[in-house]
Amino acid sequence: MSYPIPTPYEWSTTLDIGNAELNEQHKKLFTLINALDAKRSCGTTLKELLDYVVFHFKTEEDLFAKAGWSESASHKETHDKFVQDALALTSVGDAEMQFIKQWLITHICASDMKYKGVI
Repeated sequence: MSYPIPTPYEWSTTLDIGNAELNEQHKKLFTLINALDAKRSCGTTLKELLDYVVFHFKTEEDLFAKAGWSESASHKETHDKFVQDALALTSVGDAEMQFIKQWLITHICASDMKYKGVI
């Protein structure tokens, strides 16, 4: 299922997953994605985003383990697949920005909402 990409591209309360730390990290992901969109040719900006994505995923996965969440393995698989796809990027154009923006929205709305109230 696909979710509409918001305009402007920013976090809103409809994306609240019930965990303040993760909500703040999601907000930062929106900020970093917007920075990449503004400076698509800057490899440093892409690296900063990817480094933060890995940090964010580790935070989520640690919380899953602590809570004993039953769907943690499949959720981690989606994390690993995104990191694999993102690390393969050699340039950032319109299609890549669309992919990144859509992925974050869909991931929060379809996957992260599953752990709302669990962690």
